Amino acid sequence: MINSLNRIAGWLLFTGLVLTISNQFLNVSPIWLEGTLVWSAGIILFFKLAAKQKLIISVIGGFALLSWLIAWQTGDASQLLGALTMNQSMIVMLMGVQFLQLVAMPDSEINETLPTGKKAFIKTFLGLHLFGSVINMSAVILVADRLTSVTPLTKQQQVLLTRAFTSAASWSPFFAAFAAAMVFAPNASLTIVILTGLGLACVAFLITYADVMRKNETAIDEFVGYPMRFQALWLPAVLALTVMVFHELMPDIKVILLIALLAVLISGSVLFFRAGLVMASKQLLRQVTVELPSMKNEISLFLIAGVFGAGLAAVLDNLSINVPFAEFDGIVASVVMLTMFVLALFGVHPIVSIAVIGHWISTTEPNQTLLAMTFLMSWALCVSTSPMSGINLALHGRYGVSGREIFSWNLPYAIKMYLMASAVLLLTGYFLGIGQ
Repeated sequence: MINSLNRIAGWLLFTGLVLTISNQFLNVSPIWLEGTLVWSAGIILFFKLAAKQKLIISVIGGFALLSWLIAWQTGDASQLLGALTMNQSMIVMLMGVQFLQLVAMPDSEINETLPTGKKAFIKTFLGLHLFGSVINMSAVILVADRLTSVTPLTKQQQVLLTRAFTSAASWSPFFAAFAAAMVFAPNASLTIVILTGLGLACVAFLITYADVMRKNETAIDEFVGYPMRFQALWLPAVLALTVMVFHELMPDIKVILLIALLAVLISGSVLFFRAGLVMASKQLLRQVTVELPSMKNEISLFLIAGVFGAGLAAVLDNLSINVPFAEFDGIVASVVMLTMFVLALFGVHPIVSIAVIGHWISTTEPNQTLLAMTFLMSWALCVSTSPMSGINLALHGRYGVSGREIFSWNLPYAIKMYLMASAVLLLTGYFLGIGQ
């Protein structure tokens, strides 16, 4: 029965993905149908969540319901139906990216000796960063499982896993952060967003390397890394380049849906070339019926966060509560980033913060490039340190890593990254002519 429900949810999600992407080119179905398919899958998968995750979703759902009741009492609540599909494109992008797991990460030989030393640290950090930028948490789990097959994770390995992965959120088009940002900044300059984010990711690497060297000079020589094979890094490069090229050729197509389409097409093509028709078909079928339903945490959270964010925005609009600034410049962006970081320390997921703040700020018609950068950098900052972030919960639950230790090790790093990110936002605002 459980497997049957998973398969049903998987096919509902996949059908929603196909219809949502198809509607970018041809009007094949009403948007409410796409939303109904994804929400039906979300309801099925909600009952398969862990108790703690159910509680989180229920609490957010309670606030969402309250916000729409207040909106109804104070004025207009007619946008509720639209709110149900608010994060539809974001969820579709995440599902599309999920297909990259089929071809992205190269297999390592089981008996291959793990590399050690400075070179191993650098290659593991950069390799995890690049693979994680495409296949997200799957890369972290794959690397961590291989490392823990020898010994428990060391402090240096834990620091590398969290920072190498989370710093990719500041630029990667294949992160949930990017999808969330593009909902409110669909016309942002991809070139500026990606290049500034990559620069900040380089800073994250330098800070991490300096931290490891400064606290224990021998730690870098004794570091045990993962046997990365950089000849397989063609996929992150091809995907990022393809997205940017097609966005220039088809500017009217939503970037996040373009990412979903290209991710599925490239993954399927490579898989058929490598494995042949029969084996590739079996793997794709498993991707739909097993892997898509495994995204239950993200799907549930993003569905309810969209409703809550839109509801709170409706309340603020009905009560005529305006943003406390006239223009969204670099200084305001830095304050927003700090606000999101503080909220994350108290357990508020960045997707909720973006949903609420994005709706509120959008009334000022902000520069979309600066807004997208703010949300991406905030996400990277939040998930690196928050004890409730997905990666830190995974390290705690799967490998027994202390959440308190992760927080204490990464808080000084987060402060440094906040200062660097604020400087980038201020400079970007200046060069874009905002506030001049």
